[in-house]
Amino acid sequence: MATRSGESEKSGRRAYGGGCYRRRIELRASEGGAQGELGDDFHHFAVAIAHDGARVTAVDAEPRRIPWTTCPGALVPLQAMKGAPLDDPILDLTRHAPAKTQCTHLHDLTCLAIAHAGRTAAGGPGERRYDVSVPDRVERRAECRVEIDGREALRWSLEGMRVIAASDPDFEGQSIGSKPFRETLRSRATPDEVEAAWILQRAVFIGLGRQHDFDAMTTAREFADEVGGGCHAFAPERLDQGLRLLGNIHDFTEGPDEILSRAPNAPGRAR
Repeated sequence: MATRSGESEKSGRRAYGGGCYRRRIELRASEGGAQGELGDDFHHFAVAIAHDGARVTAVDAEPRRIPWTTCPGALVPLQAMKGAPLDDPILDLTRHAPAKTQCTHLHDLTCLAIAHAGRTAAGGPGERRYDVSVPDRVERRAECRVEIDGREALRWSLEGMRVIAASDPDFEGQSIGSKPFRETLRSRATPDEVEAAWILQRAVFIGLGRQHDFDAMTTAREFADEVGGGCHAFAPERLDQGLRLLGNIHDFTEGPDEILSRAPNAPGRAR
């Protein structure tokens, strides 16, 4: 049962304003490959890539918890990531394949797995974990942060979409996604700094989804104005085909360690 207040008995959703959007990403390198897992309120994906030491040779993925019935179709365009160089920075990897043909979250996770394979090949650690928290806005404000392996990597104080204070002061005064923001993002001194800011940027946008009662929707068309055709499921030709999978949203405000361990509701019940 879903309500217009944003709460759902089945999913455990809370009314917006008293909780926190959380996202966890785990990356692991293996001989000739890397694996990644991403979970948050709305999604749970796993990917595995193989490589020859220089470029990606194979991509496999598993959609474990998804919002729309059309999401699995994004596994086909994801194959365009074959051939991506392991030593490309994350912002270049995201442009290796047209973003609008991809599932945003699956594509992001694949790019992170590729970057992790390259980092490990260069002598970096074999495992990494990102934890992101984006509290619900109170009077348009929120204190957001991303951790790498349990250590804070970046923190932003937001008002609307503007960074009013930051642990990296170069971001202060900038609107997330603006040209100055993108220039600052690209200018960070290390790949770790770029990845942390890029991941936090993504989470800020996705976290706003907590304001919506998705289980009250029938098809992707009902959310299309918010997304603007920016991914595989929201391409105009698929808006009416994408049925809502009910009960696949969870609230991890009090349980970030459950994000990847909680059994998925797959395949979900289409509305």
